[in-house]
Amino acid sequence: MLILLGLMISSASAHQLYAEFPQRLDSEAVADFWIAYGHGGSADTKLDSLPLARLISPDGSASEVEVDPYQDGLKGAFPLKEPGCYILDLQMTTTFFDPASFGSSGSKSLVEKYGRVLIPYQSGEGYEWSSGTGLEIVPKTNPYQLKSGEEFKATALWNGKPIPGSYSAVINRHPEDVLVVQHVQDTEVTGESSDGSISFQTDQPGLWVLSFEATVAESGSWTAVSDDPSGNYKKGDKLEYEEVAPTAYLSFWVNE
Repeated sequence: MLILLGLMISSASAHQLYAEFPQRLDSEAVADFWIAYGHGGSADTKLDSLPLARLISPDGSASEVEVDPYQDGLKGAFPLKEPGCYILDLQMTTTFFDPASFGSSGSKSLVEKYGRVLIPYQSGEGYEWSSGTGLEIVPKTNPYQLKSGEEFKATALWNGKPIPGSYSAVINRHPEDVLVVQHVQDTEVTGESSDGSISFQTDQPGLWVLSFEATVAESGSWTAVSDDPSGNYKKGDKLEYEEVAPTAYLSFWVNE
């Protein structure tokens, strides 16, 4: 049972909230994107909607993005009105995890997943934007024309403050792949951070997805907003949790 539980947790942690979008947009007027939650570059879990899906423009202004269902994910587009880094700021519905449901011991956790997508257009201005809420990966490296072999730096923040955790990065698409044709690589980078700092070499070109997992010693109660697919709780149930287990994902292109 413990081995099975370990495999389930490992499989779940490999899923990513990420987005596919064109590598080069400098001459375009509109940016198309496809949001998915999956593993291996595919939408393994169907997304009907997201509680948070907004566009942060280079000047820092925020607006909701309109999305439509597509290939078990969500597709949309937005106009490129000014040079700079456009950011998709995303969050999935919060869930609850109790190890006892799988015959194991451990803390009851509130599970939160956040996504951030860097889409530079003619410039990287605005790439360091931070919401100051939840778990977020804030880049310290300008993503505009970032090239293979260069170092990528970022900081993981929880409610605006650095937090320790573990991180990993994979390449979800090579430059020659067509949009939404899935091509995932093995994990390129793994590491531990005692203060939220992240630094690694981008050794290959492609669409990278960086993940950061943390544990927050924060207890409380949560009311389920929907039924658990596994049947462990129902919408409206009030559940006590002992910690918060957030994961953040950052999508960005690395050029040749």
